[in-house]
Amino acid sequence: MTRLPQTRHSLILRLKDRSDDAWEEFVEIYEQALYRFCCSRGLQEADARDVTQDVLSAVERRIDTWKNDPSKGSFRGWLFRVARNVAVDKLIELSKKISASGDTRVIQALAEHPDSTEQQQSAFWFEYRRALFNWAAEKVKPEVNTKTWQAFWLTAIEGRKPDQVAKEVDMSIGGVYTSKCRVVARIKAMISKLDVDQFTGEDLIEEIRVQSI
Repeated sequence: MTRLPQTRHSLILRLKDRSDDAWEEFVEIYEQALYRFCCSRGLQEADARDVTQDVLSAVERRIDTWKNDPSKGSFRGWLFRVARNVAVDKLIELSKKISASGDTRVIQALAEHPDSTEQQQSAFWFEYRRALFNWAAEKVKPEVNTKTWQAFWLTAIEGRKPDQVAKEVDMSIGGVYTSKCRVVARIKAMISKLDVDQFTGEDLIEEIRVQSI
């Protein structure tokens, strides 16, 4: 089964302490991931946003009861189960409301997403990584100059050749490579503040290239 990454325990403790900054960080990342996960389960935009808010509300209500006990699973595993269950409940609720009218769209959505728990977990993991990268990139971008960011983005994300990028941004090829490495390192460092998983530079480059699609 796909192993879910682990949220740093320090963030969870800050959530329990009702830290506004911690909650803002949590929402910045997880709201986007939860919303996209719900959409992937067949929910329409408005319903997906409703479910996302329901899940975030559940976290806010229940965070005090969560304990860092490996035998009971990770925090992210718990969050995935809440998101999956609330999404399914919403689909069932919608299907009951509209079945009498003959509109079968929601029922079809249920039938079209019979994914196993592992597949759903993988979908949740993918959306989390996408959201985490977007969050980290937005934090890092203002910290570097425009040329450095362009060199990173064009090579790492768009997959352009360094010699082409060097001409476009008026930088040496060595400078392009250096810029890419520096930005990747900063994004890794930003991600490490919230996620205990460690990535090599090339792993992260490949990950974010996929996540940007």
